[in-house]
Amino acid sequence: MKTSSNTSRETSGAAYDIASLLRERLRAATHRNPRFSLRSFAVKLGINHSTLSQVLRGKRRLSARALETVGKRLGLSEEARRACAENSRKKSKTKVFPKEIQTVRLDLDTFQLLSAWQHYAILELIQLRGFQTDSRWIAATLGLAVEDVNIALQRLLRLGLLEMAGRDQWIDKSGDAEFHSAALTEQAGILMRQEILELEAQAIKRIPSQHRVHRQMVLAVDSKKLPRLQALTDEFMGDLRSVVSESESKDDVYQVAVSIFPVTTLKKTRGGQNA
Repeated sequence: MKTSSNTSRETSGAAYDIASLLRERLRAATHRNPRFSLRSFAVKLGINHSTLSQVLRGKRRLSARALETVGKRLGLSEEARRACAENSRKKSKTKVFPKEIQTVRLDLDTFQLLSAWQHYAILELIQLRGFQTDSRWIAATLGLAVEDVNIALQRLLRLGLLEMAGRDQWIDKSGDAEFHSAALTEQAGILMRQEILELEAQAIKRIPSQHRVHRQMVLAVDSKKLPRLQALTDEFMGDLRSVVSESESKDDVYQVAVSIFPVTTLKKTRGGQNA
């Protein structure tokens, strides 16, 4: 599954809002680091921990100002933050939502899909020999909480990327579909890359070297060549996918990441201007 074009499917009021997003992010963080606390999460979001606790328990709504702060910290776009604010103001508990609210709920689903690795991992797991259509098996295999697996499965179903054709037959429907979310920002991408780096660090500690590949090098580079390096990386990723698709007997799921970044302080601004 690629991740670049938009989706405009509608959803019939899927139970998804900023509080759900926060609960999901907190569970993921505490699963990766059991010492990560509610107070730590509140500091990261820029709000009071008691306020966050009440929001997570559904006891209060975030103020407009707090919602703006939290949305930025999570990496939500201005459009998504505005729609979330509108969603928060809705008093009705009915499951039928205005079209603009339905749209942002689906967009938040897509935001989570693209910013959380487990969605891709679940779709890839389906291809494995010995795959079991059981949330507990998937959770144990991926090192996730069962609740997070169930949420991811519901999201994949809502977005039409997964079909449960039978009790023991799940079908990956993503194919070469391209998705992106208007809710995604550079900050969201940064958060996902941080998660991938954490996965990599964990793998180095727990996976024997014969079952993983790590290559590193440091090069002096002409920055004008970066577009070419990006093209080579894209080509490599395509070749890699072609190689793994040759086998009909897959037995594991791997994360692949290629990063090319400066290790100096010569590029001090995001615009990449020399000091």
